[in-house]
Amino acid sequence: MRYYAGKKINNGFTLIEVIVSIAIIAILLMAGIYMLSGSITTIAGEGKDTDLLYQAQDVMEKLTADVPVTASSYPKLSWTTPTAVTITMTGSGGTTVNVAGKLYTIKDTANNVILKSFVPDATSP
Repeated sequence: MRYYAGKKINNGFTLIEVIVSIAIIAILLMAGIYMLSGSITTIAGEGKDTDLLYQAQDVMEKLTADVPVTASSYPKLSWTTPTAVTITMTGSGGTTVNVAGKLYTIKDTANNVILKSFVPDATSP
């Protein structure tokens, strides 16, 4: 700070002000980068899950249409022979209807269920 004719002359910022402003900017940038990296990680994980679900849907469509499916075509998925089940539904008037069909289950390599589908038999009401 200089004096000219008894008056203070401010021609800029002090070193402390510059250091404090740089520190504040650095903290804000670090927070922004942290949030951005977390978002990127989440997006990548969701993309993998979505891809697995699309593959499971493709397998399900082929299985329910009796199209042969090989495990080598879908290495991240597993499935078994569909299970025969009967679902009992009761209406509001007390009417009961039994629906027979097959339950298809598709799992991932960690044995987590990705997709389940019930397909009624053609003879079911």
